[in-house]
This record gives sequence, structure tokens and C-alpha cells, in this order.
Amino acid sequence: MNLQGIETPPNSMQKSQKKIMPDFLRRRAHTLELVRRLDHRANGVLLCNALDIRYLTGTSHGISWLVVQEDCCFAVSRHMLISEVRAEAVDCEILLPSDRSTDRPELEQFVVAELARRGIDCVLVDPVKISAQSYRRLSAHASACGIELLDLPEVLTTVRAIKDSAELAVTRTCVHIAEQAMSDLLAQGANALIGRSEREIAAELESRMFVLGADRQAFPETGIIVASGPHSASAHHTPGQRRIAAGEVLLIDWGAELAGYRSDLTRTVFLRSVPTFAQHAYPVVERALQRAVTRLRAGAKMGEIDLAARETITDAGYPEFHYGVGHGVGLAIHEAPWLRANSDDLCAAEMLTTIEPGIYLPDIGGIRIENLYRITPDGNECLGTLPTDLASMVIT
Repeated sequence: MNLQGIETPPNSMQKSQKKIMPDFLRRRAHTLELVRRLDHRANGVLLCNALDIRYLTGTSHGISWLVVQEDCCFAVSRHMLISEVRAEAVDCEILLPSDRSTDRPELEQFVVAELARRGIDCVLVDPVKISAQSYRRLSAHASACGIELLDLPEVLTTVRAIKDSAELAVTRTCVHIAEQAMSDLLAQGANALIGRSEREIAAELESRMFVLGADRQAFPETGIIVASGPHSASAHHTPGQRRIAAGEVLLIDWGAELAGYRSDLTRTVFLRSVPTFAQHAYPVVERALQRAVTRLRAGAKMGEIDLAARETITDAGYPEFHYGVGHGVGLAIHEAPWLRANSDDLCAAEMLTTIEPGIYLPDIGGIRIENLYRITPDGNECLGTLPTDLASMVIT
């Protein structure tokens, strides 16, 4: 197999990425501006989702509630993590809801009291990202203080779908790390893979990414997918003890995580020879990928991009894949945008999305090819360089 290596060493890429620091003040101002466009009454945004809080402060843990208001913000933390949070979220006021760590104050009551004290009388809350119990308490305290809660779901989802330069830089590094680890793994040749278990291959790939600079592999909830032979017919197979044999499919879906951001890639490779079904199915999946990518640009309907890939596969006589052809990647491995059939949502410049069509034949095997793309005004940019053509996928 001839996989093209990446010329720029990971360490130098990470150094260049560190120079592009996220502008959290700009992110918060943009969020508040968007909220006010949607409802001019709001003079604050109240958040409790960990990923939204990280996006707006850079703090990965230790903040339970964040309030963004004009030119400032405050956050609620806890005694054990207060020093770390204050060091990370340097431009936020960090509050403790009690004098002692052994106290158990009601956080919703504390937050509402702070809102009232600061003169915030109309605050936006995303009801999708708060528990029903917490929302009831928050609503009751707000009502008692004369503070109006506005329900506006998925506001930060929309904001986070458009990536800034800092996010793009770290994502490029994540793609580079993942591709280099895969290239190095497969460069060992078929003999280094045949006879090993799916789980062993997943562990080695994760270890290689860690050595190359990743914080961890990108799918902490599910893990890297390594699916051999008939297991590849499952779109989300969990690696097991099955031993990999010559002449069969090996589907690997993997990614790297760095500074909270992820990459997501899939390659279907073949050990020494290509099974008969794959000789016919693989070129169809590759065409489906290219037809979707051809339509991927700002202003394009997401549903039409999905259908371009989906219909390529069904028109060739294969069953359709049972997921959207693409999804955003960022602080979450699956986030907006969602490229799904029948979606009228429009792509926008600086969104990141996967394109990942597949053919899955139960008890036989499956094929999936996945790349990560940056959407541009007049097209797109593939963030990776690993080949996808069938000849390059044969490991000898």
C-alpha cells in the first residue's frame, strides 16, 4: 500500500496552532449579538452545557453555569477547581456559590440572585441543554425575582457550526495526527496485521496517535472502529477478539483529539487481495463520495448533498446507508451541520463536515470512505491527504 506521508512534523504544526489563540471575548460578543437579533429583550445568556461553556471560555471542566452579558461574563465554579478555572477563564468573573465546600447551596437560586443583582431582567436559556428539574427550579426563582426566561433552543449549536481560525488550525492538526498514525500503521504491511485481533489494531492506532501528540483518540464514548470481514457490514462495530485474515475487508474509522477538538476519518483497506464483492462495491462508494463533494459549497442544501451520495449507491443496486452522509466535527465528534436526506438547511462557509457514504451487506462486508471537509464560498477543501482510490487501499 502506498500511503502518502504528511510532510509537516506534528510538533511544528502544534507550535503554529498554539499561536492562533481563540478569541473568547469575540465569541461571547457574537453570541450575545445573535441572541439580541432573535429577541431584542434579552440582556443575558445563561448556559450550563459543558461544550458550550468550553467554546465561550476555554475551560474544559469546573464551571456549572455561565452567564454572558454586555462586555462581561460570570461563571459558577466549585472550591476544588476554583484555582484552575480562574487560570483558564482569565477574562471571566468566577464565583463560588458558598463559603465552604461542604455547603450544598441550590445553584439555580444562586444564579438567579446574581442575575437580579446585576440588573439582568431578561435572559435566554437553551431548554434542550438543561434538565427538566433544573429548569423548573430556575424558572421558579426567576419568576419570584421578576426575571423573564426566554427559551431559544440550539443557539450555540448554530454559532459553533461556523469554525474560526483557531478551531480550523487545531482541527488540521488533529487530521494530520490521525492520518500519520494510520499511514505508519499500514506501512508495516499485511504481515503486521494478519492474525491480530480488531481490538489490538485499535489499541495500536490509539497509541500511535498519542505518541504523535494527540490528547486521546477522538471517540471516547464509543472508541475507534476496527471491523474485519463480515463485521465491516456494521456501520458502528465495536472491535472485538476476531482475528484479521488475508483477503478480507478491514474497515477503520478513527480520529485524534487535541485541545478538545477532533478529527473523523474512515478508510476501508484490503489485506493482500480485494474480495469479489468489494471489487464492485468500492468504486461505487468512491463515486458517491465524489458526487457529494462536488455539491459541497456555501449555499447548497444539505439534503441535496446527502441525496447525491445516497442515490449513487441505490442506483447501482445497493441498499442505502442508514445515516446522514455527513456531520460536523468540533468540540463534539458529532455536531452541526447535519447533512441528512430531506434537509433544507443550507451549508455556510467555514463549516466543517464529514462526507462518509457506505455500502453495507449483512454477513458479507461493508465499505465506507470518510474525509473531513471545510466548506468555502465556492466549494470545499479536504483537510486530509490520504488517498481513497482502490489501488492504494490494498496492503501487501
